[in-house]
Amino acid sequence: MRNRLPHDLLGGSPRRAAARADAPAALNERAAAAARAELHGERTGILGATGRLSLPRLEPLRRVPERWTFVHVMERLEEAFRMLRRLPLPTRPRGYVNSMPFYLYDRGDLNAQLETFELERLARMRNRVRIPPSPAEIARMEEALRWPALFLSGPEFHHVARAVNLGCLWAAVDADVGKGLRRIKLTRRTFNARKLQGLRIIARELIRRRVPVR
Repeated sequence: MRNRLPHDLLGGSPRRAAARADAPAALNERAAAAARAELHGERTGILGATGRLSLPRLEPLRRVPERWTFVHVMERLEEAFRMLRRLPLPTRPRGYVNSMPFYLYDRGDLNAQLETFELERLARMRNRVRIPPSPAEIARMEEALRWPALFLSGPEFHHVARAVNLGCLWAAVDADVGKGLRRIKLTRRTFNARKLQGLRIIARELIRRRVPVR
């Protein structure tokens, strides 16, 4: 009597065969649903390489309140200092220029740099890109940076203007606030009170002058 092959090698059970037959149909339906979602600009139901793709949520756009508040003034000043850092401005004299030709590494140098992770560090430094701000961002930056000098120009507001500028600058560059307060010899409570007072004065003056919120 001739030996029979196992049932799994002959194609498996009828249920598995039916499931394999329905797989292309289910894939076609999912592909059609993904095409419809992409056509309508939706972010759910998009089919990835191995199934449905769960895309991260988009960051919300800039929220502009109906009227000026000290929180929005603070956000605008912090944004202005961040934009100022992105501008291609020279921060020091150029000094002497190196006239040596570009150094070419041989295979031994590259292997040694690869072992000491120096090659990865050089690659990260050469791959650093500074994206300049847009004209709209530059216009908002120039508008916000003049607020402390415009609305806190009196001698009685000297310390208030300094607290507003330093507080927004430190928040924009993620600086150590405690170290900065020790350098200017101020307590955190006094510094925050002066900063809050200055932000409220700026917001009140913007409302009084009917400056559009943006």
